[in-house]
Amino acid sequence: MIIVFDLGNSDLSFAAYNEDDSLYGTFRTATDRTKSVDEYAGIIKQLLELKNINLKDIKGTILSSVVPSLTKVLETAIERLLVKPIMVGPGIKTGLIIKCDNPNELGSDIVACCVGAIQNHSIPSIIVDLGTATKIIAIDKNKAFVGCTIAPGLKTSTNHMVSIASQLPEISFDLPEKVICTNTVDCMNSGVVNGNAAMVEGMIDRFENELGYKCTHIITGGLGTTVAKALHIEYVVDKRLIFEGLLNLYHKNEARYE
Repeated sequence: MIIVFDLGNSDLSFAAYNEDDSLYGTFRTATDRTKSVDEYAGIIKQLLELKNINLKDIKGTILSSVVPSLTKVLETAIERLLVKPIMVGPGIKTGLIIKCDNPNELGSDIVACCVGAIQNHSIPSIIVDLGTATKIIAIDKNKAFVGCTIAPGLKTSTNHMVSIASQLPEISFDLPEKVICTNTVDCMNSGVVNGNAAMVEGMIDRFENELGYKCTHIITGGLGTTVAKALHIEYVVDKRLIFEGLLNLYHKNEARYE
């Protein structure tokens, strides 16, 4: 069994894959920068055992992290509990052509998403990753990463707005029946969900104008399904995109770590 880990700013998510690369299960817990190696090891152990996974059956792991202060903590926790993880970063084999000013600064999560898209979807493609940040990523017809845009995510921007606007409540990010709404919660949900959907549509249009051709539109990330419901363009939702990319990266590099 292989476990792939994605450490993001909001959540630590991971997935277990069987020997035939079929998905066994997925897991998620909040990212907590105060937790220790032992605490993370305990959380991972508990989540895996809740789905009846025998830790002795895990032969390999891989870790993508965009939280530098926790990278070593989680790497050590995984190594102590399971096996030393392959780290997604400079020097790893990706098979991905990277066309940017400084390839070494490209986030490991973006690399994994691109690898997953090339493996499982039609290329060229535009990936919309709706997480802590909203990342819109371009893969050209030559299967090369050619750039992206980064904007505040739905929760990030909404939480900031609520923190400075005393009369605005927290919301659950649901798509209301209408764009023009008549109560505060629906008005906020419409602004956030429909507003982000309109932004995504507009940015995809600008991406395709610059690329010079139409692309496959892949929606992923924690709030991808919610925003996708408000889109007026063709798209495919892939909740497992980063996991599939990480699994592919594991296989590309496993011989170096045996």
